[in-house]
Amino acid sequence: MYYGHHCYRGAKIQDWRQEDMEHTIWQGDSAICERKGRQKFELYQTWMADLTTVQNNPCLIPDLPNDIAKLCLAKVPRLNLMKLRVVCTSWKHLIESREFYDLRYAVGYAEPWILVLAEKPSNSPFKAFCTQNNKWHELPAFPYSIQTSQWQGFSCVGIGCNLLLMGGMHFEALPQQGKVSGDVYIYNASTNKWSKGSSMNTPRSWFAATVIGNYVYVAGGQGKDRFLNSVEVYDLEHDSWSYVPSMILIRSSCRGLALKGRFWVIGGEIVRNQYGGKLMRGSAEVYDPETCSWTMIPEMWLDTEKVPGPTTVLCGKLVSIHRSKVMMYENDGNCWCHIGYLPDAGMQVNSYPRFGFAMQSIDDKLYIVGGVRASRQCQHCAQTLNTTEVCDLSFQGGILRICNWQSRASMDGCEGNVLASAIIRI
Repeated sequence: MYYGHHCYRGAKIQDWRQEDMEHTIWQGDSAICERKGRQKFELYQTWMADLTTVQNNPCLIPDLPNDIAKLCLAKVPRLNLMKLRVVCTSWKHLIESREFYDLRYAVGYAEPWILVLAEKPSNSPFKAFCTQNNKWHELPAFPYSIQTSQWQGFSCVGIGCNLLLMGGMHFEALPQQGKVSGDVYIYNASTNKWSKGSSMNTPRSWFAATVIGNYVYVAGGQGKDRFLNSVEVYDLEHDSWSYVPSMILIRSSCRGLALKGRFWVIGGEIVRNQYGGKLMRGSAEVYDPETCSWTMIPEMWLDTEKVPGPTTVLCGKLVSIHRSKVMMYENDGNCWCHIGYLPDAGMQVNSYPRFGFAMQSIDDKLYIVGGVRASRQCQHCAQTLNTTEVCDLSFQGGILRICNWQSRASMDGCEGNVLASAIIRI
């Protein structure tokens, strides 16, 4: 309460409009000079100078250096930050700055949120799941004239407190008249607003994307008139795209991940073979930003007949879903190990498959959200899901295994196939 009292007074001072201050000075000039003499007018000018100093160098918390005050505010839970923004102007500017969220991340107070875009109902907004309080929240509606039901093949990544939607194909009257896009849309959790970023140099859909450090990498996909092997990197701070060396193969519908500071592009549709004359549909390519070079890993993917399923990085390992089994990749032997099943799969793995779900990892926990499950009553019917499940990993016999799945809060008001998912930290 003590801090709030002082910050409220500071807000009243800092929120004065410039024209109001000039009007006050003008009135004070005539009134004070005529009635109270030059000395009091000089005191008035001193007060106005102090007001200008407060505006230019606002004190966040009285009697505390601003560095300490920033650290105190950085430890406030995310759900209370929106309330703090209205306390005073200086707090609002701080909480909406990138510096503030970098500080929260550095001191370990950045909270991971899972963002998902469900297929049903049509054109519903993104939902955000807070893992700490087990609640779902709704993001602001997408402000641009695009219907997600007519937008396919776009990629979605989270970088810091930002969510990026990139590329894809927009369908209008007829499906065969789709238009490939290079547009970029950004949701900033610090301001709770959407904005538009610089477009990719090459419009593309059905491509791989991931985040390494402060940069977003995209690779392959379908262009306007051909499949691609080109690769671009996005600098969020400068809102700019640049090319890096292309992949060895032309790929579409491939999966992108970041592992140990490298960009992995897995599987996909291989259109043209440029590597040793062998079929490389199940291969992967790894890009090293330090050496700007690609390395081929042949026969890496589990199934050369299908594009990669949901895949993430868990405990420093690639983890993917294959036929309702949770599989972990061993880089040394270029092989996959079975570490568990999807929730409720078990021995019925071949009877009632689940598909179209989101899979994300946070620390040593694996999350499964939404999707569709084949119906037990009807082979041609499907059950749309809004569930959220989480599990831990544990060592059993020296091998990492999936522990018990636990239910979390279900999505409210949406269900079914997940069109996009990502993790942001706020």
